[in-house]
Amino acid sequence: MIVPKVIFGNHSALRVRRTERDRIRQFYRDVLGCELARELDDKDDFRMGGGFHISFLYGSGDGQEADKGVTYAAEHALSDDDFLKAIFLELKAEDVEEMRQEIVDFGVKVLEVPDPHLYFQAPGGQVFRLVGTTEDLSMYEGHR
Repeated sequence: MIVPKVIFGNHSALRVRRTERDRIRQFYRDVLGCELARELDDKDDFRMGGGFHISFLYGSGDGQEADKGVTYAAEHALSDDDFLKAIFLELKAEDVEEMRQEIVDFGVKVLEVPDPHLYFQAPGGQVFRLVGTTEDLSMYEGHR
């Protein structure tokens, strides 16, 4: 058995344009059901499913409380086209069809990918793939 030297943590942060803030909040809170755990002038922290934390960094603010002195430089956020060429994240849902419909109805950009899953670009530019919580995804893991 191979023991990895690193694993992915449960925190992620994305630099995004401040103009997307309202749509980001609406999408992650209202469509995906995330908890908006903290709101600062320059940052929103969401909790997904209790164990994963994702922050949206909107630019330099006053760096309140835990983030004092931090400048997020969202002016360096990727464009929507550049996000399409960057990493995608995987979202899991128990009822994939229901969540798919909610996501599409919200008005995200649906991506044409030769794969049976929904790939879409969320407000802020991030790309996601939607899969089922009990789905066998071993074909994506290099298993033969």
